[in-house]
Amino acid sequence: MEFRKLQYFESVARWSNFTKAAEELHVAQPTITAAIKKMEEELGVTLFVRDKRSVVLTCEGEIFLEKVRDILVRIDQAVLDMQDLGMQQDWTVNLGIVPISGAFLTSVLFKGFSRAYPQVRYKIMELGTYAIMEAIDKEEIDMGYVILREDMEENYEICRVRKTELKVLVHRENPLAAKESLSVEEIGRENLIYYPKHSWIRQKMDAEFKRCKIVPKVVTEPVQMIAVYSLVQNNVGISFAVGDVYQNMIRTDDMVSLPLEQPAYCETGFVWKKGKRLGRAARKCLDYVLEQSKVIQF
Repeated sequence: MEFRKLQYFESVARWSNFTKAAEELHVAQPTITAAIKKMEEELGVTLFVRDKRSVVLTCEGEIFLEKVRDILVRIDQAVLDMQDLGMQQDWTVNLGIVPISGAFLTSVLFKGFSRAYPQVRYKIMELGTYAIMEAIDKEEIDMGYVILREDMEENYEICRVRKTELKVLVHRENPLAAKESLSVEEIGRENLIYYPKHSWIRQKMDAEFKRCKIVPKVVTEPVQMIAVYSLVQNNVGISFAVGDVYQNMIRTDDMVSLPLEQPAYCETGFVWKKGKRLGRAARKCLDYVLEQSKVIQF
């Protein structure tokens, strides 16, 4: 039985009048009359007693009306539940963040942005840039905060946030700590706490080592950023960081960060699939981070 027929029946029963039911539902009266007649044939019972002046429910009609109203209430509630779910999804930030540059972002989001928009919920994945691109393509996440690459603009929308410098992390007791900058050759002579192959830092420094015909002295390649910083803090070796983000993650009394002799810069920002409409929370997040980037020294 069609849902609209149930609506026709309930309206006629409520108004006790076919004409008023037709006006309420914006359909022609013969349409409702034919629908009710067809319904009675399907059910095998008479639902209304009709005369020239009134339309009255039969006993069977009264029983059926109770059941129909229960069905209509359930359907209305289901619609409201789905609308609420849609609103919740619209206030969810579904985001991928690269570890080497995302520490400041999570700090900004969970401090300032969460206070400004307490209704926002977060689903955050910590991934490398390429893994974030793959997750965006598969629509597992809505957008990512990554180190931007030249080949991204063809397939992704880009919101640039900040430009930052690649630096070398050195323990204060290391003689290199007294220098103002470091050459690739000096770095190549030290024990190196390196990054996974998919990271921008690894690819950038691999290219520099190759250019200078240096085989780096890699001690270990931790997956977690905090492990990299902790090893440097304990003078196991030297490593790298993007800007001064590491200061948000670990005590820095025992470390210094030094630029390369030939400075290396990268640009970070948000990316999402070209043509995709972002939800309300994601758009608010973009606006907030851009505004904060103007006043906060990262």
